[in-house]
Amino acid sequence: MIKLFFQRLSIVLISINFLNCEQQGNDVTDLLQFNIAQSEWEGKPALNIKMKFKTDSSGTTRILYENEAWGQENLFDCIKNIKLLDSSIVPEINRDSGWIEIQHPRDLNLINFQYTLIQDFDGEGGSRESYRPLIQQQFFHVFSHNMFMIPKHIADTPEDTLNVEINWDEFPEHYKIHNSFATSNSRQLLTNISLGDFHSAIFVGGDFRIYKQAIEGNAIYLASRGDWIPFKDSTVMQVLSKTIKLQRDFWQDHSQDYFTVTLRPITQDKGSSFQGTGLTNSFATTISNNEYTDIGQLVYLFNHELQHNWIGHTIKNANEEQQYWFSEGFTEYYTLKNIAKHQIQGLDGAYFIKEINGIIRNLYSSPVKEAPNSDINYENFWSDRHYSKLPYYRGALIAFYLDKFISLESKGRFSLDDVMHDLQKGALENDLKINQEYFVSVVNQYVNEDIKGFAKDHIEGGKLLPLEDIFKTFGWSYMAIPEIFDLGFKFSDDQNFALTVDETSAAFASGLRAGDQLTSRSIYFGNIERQVVLTVKRGDEYIDINYYPVKKAEVPQIEVSETNIGLLTF
Repeated sequence: MIKLFFQRLSIVLISINFLNCEQQGNDVTDLLQFNIAQSEWEGKPALNIKMKFKTDSSGTTRILYENEAWGQENLFDCIKNIKLLDSSIVPEINRDSGWIEIQHPRDLNLINFQYTLIQDFDGEGGSRESYRPLIQQQFFHVFSHNMFMIPKHIADTPEDTLNVEINWDEFPEHYKIHNSFATSNSRQLLTNISLGDFHSAIFVGGDFRIYKQAIEGNAIYLASRGDWIPFKDSTVMQVLSKTIKLQRDFWQDHSQDYFTVTLRPITQDKGSSFQGTGLTNSFATTISNNEYTDIGQLVYLFNHELQHNWIGHTIKNANEEQQYWFSEGFTEYYTLKNIAKHQIQGLDGAYFIKEINGIIRNLYSSPVKEAPNSDINYENFWSDRHYSKLPYYRGALIAFYLDKFISLESKGRFSLDDVMHDLQKGALENDLKINQEYFVSVVNQYVNEDIKGFAKDHIEGGKLLPLEDIFKTFGWSYMAIPEIFDLGFKFSDDQNFALTVDETSAAFASGLRAGDQLTSRSIYFGNIERQVVLTVKRGDEYIDINYYPVKKAEVPQIEVSETNIGLLTF
């Protein structure tokens, strides 16, 4: 169910005044101005970037550029030709600290600064290069923090906001300019924008195909490029627009007047991978372009990540990892519910039951399945895949149970949807954040018995739900399957090697050994019906390894039947 290389970053949803400078004019003080043009560096395509801004009155101006960001290192390798224009002053570069320092006379008012942005790897890159600048002859794909340097004294203003002008100079007429703030604007003015929101943005240009659709008078865009094998642009746009409309309808929130999704293909010989990154007014997607990829992956990705506009952003956690059972688990549940309820791409109640069964199998096969919620802390969540997936599984099953429980208790008058809308209202009107006590108090308004004990046992304590008793109570027919997902080996920290292999596993029986280098892989985590397909390097030999990732167990699973589908609470 969770595909290889999937990565989530929370969506940032803000309201920004982004205008065409040609319409408004440049009357903003302390303006940070960028002029961007196509260029070359040592025969490679590049972007030449000129900056103009007020100096620091102290006589020392520092310009910030992160050498390490979003899991990437040595980003200064992408910066060349750093210099001041109309001045002999030589900037000092400190890449480890992430700044460039300019010593200048105190009476110097403006600095004209220039640098060249290049791509520091060959080809169009894969999943691992997705967060580095990608600059080709026909297009560019760059995240804002990799592209725009910021003067420190401007970033440190008490208002904590920037006024930014971006000019796209002399690009060919056919060359599309599109980003998190506007499309096809040669000049852009962003006023009163925070550094975090400005740097959480995507900028693309070149041979992207731009599609637009209006939803309740608000514009949504899709920027796609390349010759897609698994689907057509029109299908992606259909999924995107339907997903956005349904989610905004559910939350009764059509306040965002601009939103864009970028879609970039990557080459991958075997298996599929996809990444989605939530940004300011936008969502950047990278996905493998081969026969192993299907539109269902985008259906899931769009529904999960865009749902975070409300669950996780509007309805915030009081303490991040401690409430991931809600922000991730309930997002997972409403992802599946929204897809199945509205049959997006034909995925219906049968899909919903299969996915819930997959979540059950994933939880039961987890070595940390009964870890208390306190163990889902920053260190464990971000360093151990088992802990990072635990709140998804646990929270989704709790949401699934409560949705049906509330409906049963209220004789169909209420559901978990009412709880979610109450939480949304509390967040918007009173800035209330999710913790266990607050969540319990809202749910208790819709049920006859206090769920405090339930929350203490199953959310706080990590106790597994008594699924067989629950299925019987709610009238679902079920079966106990003898197999659950078992990958059979552990990755090395860099994900490139099999660190250990369980000698009782299907992985070992198929020939995988500790120390094998994983040169390609296709893994559908949690799916026991899809083979793991690996190519490993052992010495000078390349070996193909295929196996079904299963082990024996007794796990209750809901039968996929018309009766059970009819009992779903949608």
